[in-house]
This record gives sequence, structure tokens and C-alpha cells, in this order.
Amino acid sequence: MRKFGIVVLIIGVLVVISAMGMDVSVSSGLGRVNNLGLMAERQNFTIIGGLLALGGLLMMLFGGKKERSTVAASHVQDTRACPLCAEMIKPAAIKCRFCGADIDPVQGPRLVNGWAATVPCRAGDERDHAIGAITALGFSVVPMMGETVGAGLFATKEEAKHASTLLSKEHKVFSEVAYRDTVSGKFPPLDD
Repeated sequence: MRKFGIVVLIIGVLVVISAMGMDVSVSSGLGRVNNLGLMAERQNFTIIGGLLALGGLLMMLFGGKKERSTVAASHVQDTRACPLCAEMIKPAAIKCRFCGADIDPVQGPRLVNGWAATVPCRAGDERDHAIGAITALGFSVVPMMGETVGAGLFATKEEAKHASTLLSKEHKVFSEVAYRDTVSGKFPPLDD
């Protein structure tokens, strides 16, 4: 919206400048005289250009507010107050960078829906190997459809892709990225 506001502002200024340069006189037998119709046309172009410039200026000024507020909101969610000095620190911090106090990290809320690196497997040794590979990398094991298990749940698809890459590179386990939800009824409920 901000870029569009800049374009509208420039167009408005150009319209005003061209309106001011309009010739409003016409030649007659006695010389040049002002024409009321051309003067009204210049006035209309000046008003339209001024309104475009004002609208573009407002869009330019207030167009970026939404982007800044979402960044500020994500910053608020990514921090918490230190229990001793009340300075803002990250939720996973174990030591305050301001006062140096040792603190317990806060775990984020557990996802119910999210992306998972799914490992299609059969029951038995193949499934046990997949679960071992997932837990060796430090990911939580989530049940998927049938005997399939997943590593996750992750908030973003990129995190699930990273987990899938780690599973294939470090443990030679094939996996693919899928979205696991609780609404479709395709997946068993998560254990607490």
C-alpha cells in the first residue's frame, strides 16, 4: 500500500504542475483574453491533482503501519520478562543477558495442528527404526495414518522440510512433508 501511495502522490503532483501550466487565454481580434471555460478546466485539474496528492501522501504515511504492527506483535510473542530484573528475554533463555541470573526456560504451547516430516513404514522393525531415528534427532514422534509416524509437529513447512532433510541425510530414512490436522478425522488423537 505504501508503494501505491507513492505512485498516486507522484501522479497527483504531476497533474497539479500540468494544470498550472495550462494556457487559459484565447486569441481574439483585440488580443488575448481569458476564457472562463479553460479557467474552470484548470481549476478542476488542480483540485483533482491536489486530492490525488493528498490521498497518495496519506497512503504513503499510513500504508506501512500494518506491517510494523505484525512485526511488533511477533516480537512480543518471542520474548518474556526475566523474573528477577523484568527485562525482555527470549522464552528459551536459561540465563538472563541483563542480570546474569539462571532461569528456567519456558516451553511454548504444544501444537495440535501443524507440519510433520512423515515416515511411511510397516509395523515391526521398520517402524521401530523410524521412531529411533526421529527420537535420535530430538524430534517428537507423532502418530499419522496407519503405521506411519511423523517427526514434528512444526509451525512452518520449512521446519518440517529441515527435519525431513535431517532424517534422510543422517539416518537414511525416507520422509515427506505433510500437514497433520485434527479436523479431517484422518489422524489419531495426540497423546498428552
